[in-house]
Amino acid sequence: MKQMWIEANRCTGCGACADICPQKAITMEQDECGFIHPNIGIRCVDCHLCEKICLKREERENTHYMVPITYAAWSKDSDIRFCSTSGGVFSELAFAVLHRSGEVAGAQYRADNLVEHIIIKSEKELYKIRQSKYIQSHPNGIYLAVKKSLVEGKPVLFCGAPCQVAALYAYLGKEYDNLTTVDFICRGMNSPKAYSCWLKEIERMENSRVTRVWFKYKEGGWKSSPRRTRLDFEDGHSVIKSGTDNLFMNGYLTSNLYIRPSCGHCSFKGVPRQGDLTIADFWGIEESLDDDKGTSLVLINSDKGVELFNSANRSLIYQKREFDEIFEGNVCFTDSVSVPVKSYDFLCSLDTMPFSIALKKYSSIPLHKKILKKIKRIMGSRSIKN
Repeated sequence: MKQMWIEANRCTGCGACADICPQKAITMEQDECGFIHPNIGIRCVDCHLCEKICLKREERENTHYMVPITYAAWSKDSDIRFCSTSGGVFSELAFAVLHRSGEVAGAQYRADNLVEHIIIKSEKELYKIRQSKYIQSHPNGIYLAVKKSLVEGKPVLFCGAPCQVAALYAYLGKEYDNLTTVDFICRGMNSPKAYSCWLKEIERMENSRVTRVWFKYKEGGWKSSPRRTRLDFEDGHSVIKSGTDNLFMNGYLTSNLYIRPSCGHCSFKGVPRQGDLTIADFWGIEESLDDDKGTSLVLINSDKGVELFNSANRSLIYQKREFDEIFEGNVCFTDSVSVPVKSYDFLCSLDTMPFSIALKKYSSIPLHKKILKKIKRIMGSRSIKN
C-alpha cells in the first residue's frame, strides 16, 4: 500500500478520491474501527488527483447565503410524515425533482443493514432513501453516477452529509444548472462496525435476523423518537428499543465513542452551507408548529434552493422563521462533537466483547468525576434553597 496523502484522523471517508482515480487504483476499505479509508493499489501512476480533490473540498469558493432563509415545515401527507425522520420535507423535495423526470441520490439500507448511496429514478423507490440512517454510508461510486446523469441533462437532487456534498462539488469541478444539493445538520458519522455489533447482539437475543432498522420510530411521539428504534426480524416479529434500552442511539448521543475521528474537528460546519438546502429536526419550535408528529427545519441557502422549495411548497405546511432560532436546539450546526481518546480502544474491543458490555465499560464515568458531579449537584441545590 502506498503512503497516504492524508492522516487517518482527518479523512472523512467521502470516497471522492476513489471515483476521481483514472486508473481505478483506489478502493474504500474498513479499518480496525470500521471506518472506510482509501486504499491505493498497484495501478497507481502518481497522478495525485486523489490528493488534489481532497484539498478542493475545503477550498471551494462557496457563494451560498451567509444568512439562510429559514422555515419550519412538514408534509401535508400524514403517511409520508410518519415514515420520515422529521417532517417529511425531503420526500416532497424529491417528488418535485422526480416529477421533472429527474433523479435523486441518497442513502439506502443494503440487505446486510449497512448503508450505501444510490440513485433512484421513480417515486416508488423513494422509500429506499427516506429516513436518517445514523451510520456512515458507503459512497459506492455515487459521484461518478451523479456526473453521468448530469451530463445527460437530467435534473438531479443529491442528499448527503455536508462533507459528502463538498466532495461531490470537488469531484464535478464545475457548476451544473441541473444539480441541486441537500445537506443536513450532522452530529457525526458513526462506525458501521459498532452498529453491526449492536445488531448482532440483538439478533442472538431474539434468535432471528434483523431485516429492517427504523431509527427515530415515531410511534409514541416525535419528541421522544431520538431514543426509540424499531427493529423488524426475519421471523416476522418486531422489537422497539427505547430510552436507555436503545443502546446504540443512547450511546451515540451520550458517549461519542463510535463517531468518526474527523468529525471531532469537522471543516464543514456553520455558514455558508455546502448544500443548496439544509434539512434537520426543528427542535425547540413553538407549540403551534409542534404537534409531536415531526417538524422539519429547512434552511434555504441559495437561489437553486429557493427554486426547488417553491416547486415543492404546495405539498407542505410551512412558516417563515428567524435564522437565530435554530441554534439552541441544533448546537452541531456550528460545533463539532468531542470524540474521546478511548474511542479507539472501545471499537477494537468489539472484536472480542459484546457491544453492551464494551459500551458499559468504556462509557462509564470515572469515580472522581462522579464525585465532582455529586458535589456540584449538592452545591446547586443549596444555592436554590438560599
